[in-house]
Amino acid sequence: MGGLTARISIFVVAMLIGVLAVGQLNAHARPTEISSLSAQELSTLIETLTARNRELRIGLGDIRDQLRAYEVSGPQSESALQVSREDLRRITAFGGLAAVNGQGIEMSVEGDLDPIAVNDLINELRNAGAEAIAVDQIRITARSVAVQGPRSLEIDGVQVGQKFNLSAIGSPDGLLSAMQRPGGIISQLKLFIRATIEIRQVASIELPASELDLAPVVGKAVE
Repeated sequence: MGGLTARISIFVVAMLIGVLAVGQLNAHARPTEISSLSAQELSTLIETLTARNRELRIGLGDIRDQLRAYEVSGPQSESALQVSREDLRRITAFGGLAAVNGQGIEMSVEGDLDPIAVNDLINELRNAGAEAIAVDQIRITARSVAVQGPRSLEIDGVQVGQKFNLSAIGSPDGLLSAMQRPGGIISQLKLFIRATIEIRQVASIELPASELDLAPVVGKAVE
């Protein structure tokens, strides 16, 4: 009877060890026979395996917690990244580094305009809220200024003839009102310069990107 009880006890212990650590005993190059272990050795083995499985369960719980955190933060992080990309796209476009389109006005200018007159027209559009400006295919940026070249006006090193188009993206009504207001820039120019300036509102206009390298040379971003 005692031998049967011992064999049953060994069988139960073996089953318990198998449930707690499937495959762990098989990982040894020379697995130990359970039946050859003493009661104390079996107890030590059970404690070791129990502790190991406890560690594994804790580690698995940590991994599940991290996974749930990633699942929750994933859409938020992707949303924040999308917002950052959209902000960068807008800054790039309206800073002059990329082409941009939208509603606004177009001005057909023909006459003997000097650099001061062209700069005054551009500045008036800026003050009126223009979001993007171009003279023909020259995108106006913060660095752009009209100067007198050897043969004609120049903006950003590109020649501008006596006939050119000045385009601006922004509120069509606001830009048109600012340019045509009594005593405004166009009224003043007509007093001193022989030129024809025609303005029309447009539902959609595309302005090119600047061909200049707009990267700062001296200034650095503040982090």
